[in-house]
Formats: sequence, structure tokens, C-alpha cells
Amino acid sequence: MAVLGTRKRRLLNILAGVLILIVFFQLVLGQNYLHISNPQNTSNISMAQVVPTTSVHLPVISKLLAYTQWPQLAGNPQRTGYVDFEIPTPWKVLWIWNGHLNGGDGRATGGHLRLPKDVQPVVGGGNLYIGHSDGYLRAISQANGQQVWATNLGNAITNTAAYDAATNSVYAGTSDGRFWRLDASSGQVIRSNRPSGIITMAPLLVGNTVYIGNSIGQFYAFDKSTLVQLWIYNAGAALVGSPAYSDNHAGVIILLAEDKSVHAVQAANGARRWRVTVNGDVDPIRGTVFADTYPVISEIYDSVIVRSYINWDKIWQPNGGAPTSVSEIRNYLTQNPSYQSFFVLSMDNGSQRYVAPVMPGGIGNGGDLEAPPPQAVVKSFPDGTEVAYVLWRSRSSCSNVCDGREDTTIGEMNLATGDIRFMQDYKSQGSMRLPTDEQSPLSMAGNTLFHAHWMLLGAIRITDRSANLGGSYSNPIRAAELTPVLNTLSSNLCSSRGGHYCGTNMQAPCDGFGVDPGFYIYYAGACVYDQYWTTAVRSAVFSNNTIYWKSVDGAIIAISSANP
Repeated sequence: MAVLGTRKRRLLNILAGVLILIVFFQLVLGQNYLHISNPQNTSNISMAQVVPTTSVHLPVISKLLAYTQWPQLAGNPQRTGYVDFEIPTPWKVLWIWNGHLNGGDGRATGGHLRLPKDVQPVVGGGNLYIGHSDGYLRAISQANGQQVWATNLGNAITNTAAYDAATNSVYAGTSDGRFWRLDASSGQVIRSNRPSGIITMAPLLVGNTVYIGNSIGQFYAFDKSTLVQLWIYNAGAALVGSPAYSDNHAGVIILLAEDKSVHAVQAANGARRWRVTVNGDVDPIRGTVFADTYPVISEIYDSVIVRSYINWDKIWQPNGGAPTSVSEIRNYLTQNPSYQSFFVLSMDNGSQRYVAPVMPGGIGNGGDLEAPPPQAVVKSFPDGTEVAYVLWRSRSSCSNVCDGREDTTIGEMNLATGDIRFMQDYKSQGSMRLPTDEQSPLSMAGNTLFHAHWMLLGAIRITDRSANLGGSYSNPIRAAELTPVLNTLSSNLCSSRGGHYCGTNMQAPCDGFGVDPGFYIYYAGACVYDQYWTTAVRSAVFSNNTIYWKSVDGAIIAISSANP
């Protein structure tokens, strides 16, 4: 009996070893997710009518490599706009770069840089990295906001760079079609190549590969160390919006082409997995559909969220604001598909999973929406679920008279069904400014959601997501209002201010919107955001208990955890 027990133990040890090896090879060789599926028979359904399967993907690599920095656009290759850590309160201003002279108290001073709207700071190696249309890529110290280096690449950098910790490199594309790799510590150029066309998208970094596309529809995969071309994919139309990556299906990249098509290509070899078209309008002034935007991946639900440009006139329909309930909004968009601009597509085949109840919105004025609507933020939970936080519209969120401008609020979307729960939004109460033609980009750290409006950065912290909440605007998911950051504080207010903090109610010099006590960048008699205007299309970013917000005029304010 003793011998038999020993053999059993040896057999169990062998089996355990085999299991360990299987997990190891999944991690190392790229079989990096487990797929649990209950497929339905779709043999009699056309591709456009495919019913979504009941699928759950459990990514391995993505869960192990939790991002604590913000190394590329929207924080990660999936472009979720989310980091899994909180920025503890209270906060204080750490420093301000490209504002008043030496971060002081006043208006914008000489040499002020109006950074391109698509540029978002990326973080790594102790620095922030910022490109500019003057051709310079700059490194700014996280510790004190001082410039560490500036390298002239000769042509405009109009989108976000990418930082790679493994090689200590920064990557950026320029308007002459050249792609660059720089040393992150010194700014020295290590390598460059010229894919041709014009590069306006942000690079995508995944593993040992960096990806970039151009205005003539070519999308390249390069070895991140040598910049040697690994493969090229031709999308057939200009690539202006930035790409995203999913671990699922052995690694897939989502591209947005200017003929309104969405492409899924295999990251390993550039082979097309699928191509579909979505509704969208061509921006009548800028001539684009996907400029300024990017796809957002839900790994758990094997889906990609796509936003497309929509014309100004469509935000005013129907009369009296958006319908009230999720089902009514969904019915309206089903009957009026030309109003759809929020798409949740299957990563498997590109089919639309459901009609998302999100009506058109964006930033604009006088008949012109200046960019596609802001993207969703996707957050993962320990129970293996994901939700999307979105700006959406419901007539029930209007206070008195309702029209297409007053009905925007914040919601939590169930990515399995598309249903949305109402959230306590604090709109027009001193920190969250949410008109439909002022919908601005979102990002999230832990339970705190940030809204990067052109006038101020607002934030709410979710405190209660109980299942009985969110069914109506009057019974929302609970949240707490946090300290706002105002771009320009009127110079006739707050005489007792200090450390870029005002302990009394604030107001901008050119706008009557009342703002709660909080932080500010400029103290001036004119609104700096109007003087150096760019459209708000990039969110705040987070690293090391610090918030970094690039305001629309180009200043960057760093707000850290400490007493104000």
C-alpha cells in the first residue's frame, strides 16, 4: 500500500508539472487567453445578421501586466482609458508646465506652446513625453515639471507618442511620413524609417512590435528595436484615427479607415480577419470620419467600441431631447440608423452585437462639431466582468426645459447587453459641465471618472454600484463630487488663493458658469483657453498617485495626492 501511494503521488506530481508547462507555454508563446463559448448555429443567418454568441474571454497576459504608468494613447494597447489604481485625496498642485512663467500665478507668457489637440502626455522612465507641431519631441520631468530634453525631428508631431520600458525608448511619427525611435533618457535619435504618406495616428506598442499607419492606407508592423518592417497591410483608404489591440484570437489589431470601414488584422502577420463598414458622416470642414478617435477593446466580452463623426444637425433630433429610457433610445436609433455613431462590434467577425443606446454628441459650436464623439472608458472588475463608462443622452436628465443640448449625462454600460445605468453626474453643480455640444473626453483611475472639458477638469468618484441603483436618473449609481481644476480663474476673484488653489467659488473671466472651490492653471482677465484654443479630444492621464491634465491651450498641470 505504501508503494502504491508513492506511485500515486509521483503521478500527481507529473500531472501538476504538465499543467504548469501548459500555462507557461500559453504565457510565453502567445496562447494567452482561455475561451469559454456557447456558440449558436448561424448557418442560416447572413453575416450582417449574426446573433452574438454567449462568450467570455479570460485574458492571461493582460491581467498579469497591469499598467501602473500611461505609456501610450489611452493608457494601454486596448485603449481602455483606465488604470486600476486610485489617486488618493486630498490633492495639491505639484507643478505646471507651459503655463505662466515658471509655473507662477498669472496669464500665459511669451513662448507659450499651443500643443496639437491629439497630443496626450505619455509617461515612463520618470518623464512625460510630448510632441508638438513645431517638430520637437520633449521630455518633461515627472518630479518637477522641468524640461529634460527636446529633440527636433524636423516636421510636425500631431499625435500622441509611445514609451517602451523594455528598451527605454520613445516612438513618434511626423507629418513627412517618417517614424522615429528615440532614447527616452537623452532624446537621442536611435533609428528612423520612412513608411511614406503623412503620419497623423498614434503608434501602437504590443510586445516586441510597434505599429503605425499613414494617410495612404498603409499599416506597418516594425520590430521595436531595429524598426525593420515585419509586414504591411493595405486598408484601401487613409488611416487617420489611431489603432487598438486585443489579446483575443491570437492577437488582433483594429484599424479605422476613412471610407468608414473597420478592419481587424492579425497582429502576427497582418492577415485580414474581417472588414465591415459603419455609419458615419464626413466632417464637412476637416473632411474626416475617424480623426481624433480610436477603438476601445473589451477583452472580456470580445468586443470593440467604435465612434464615428456625426453631423451637427443630428444632435438636435428628436425635438425635446433624446428619448427617456434605454429601450426608447434603442428603438429610435434602430428606426433611424443614420443617427448611430456608437458601435459595439464582435472581435470574432465584426458583426454589431446590439444597437447601443447612445445618441450623437460632441464638441462644437455654430453648426460645426469639431471631432467625433468622445470614446468610452472600459473598466474591468475582479469578478471577471467589464463595463463601459459613457456620456449618453436621456430626456430625464434635463432639469427644466429640455432640448438636444441639455440632455447629456453619464452612464455605466453593460457590455454584454448594451443596457446603460444612470450615474450621479453633478452636472451644472460646480464641477461637471455636460452640454451635448460640449461632450469631452473621459478617463478613469480606480473608481474615479474624469471629464476633461475645455474649461475645467471635473471628477466624480463612484461610491455605490448596488444592483438596485441606476434604473432612473432620480435613483442613480452613487458618486461623490471631487475637486475641479479650472483653466482660467478670473483675476478679480479669490484674493486669498495660494498654491494654485482657491478656497472659494471660482469663475472664468469670460463665462458665467460657477465652479466649486478648487485648483486653477491661470489667473487672468481673459480666458486663456479661448486665446490658444484647440478642441478637447484627449483625456487626463495618471501615474504614481498623480493626475496630468493637458488643457486645451497646451499647459500641463500635475496634481498629486497631498493636502492642498
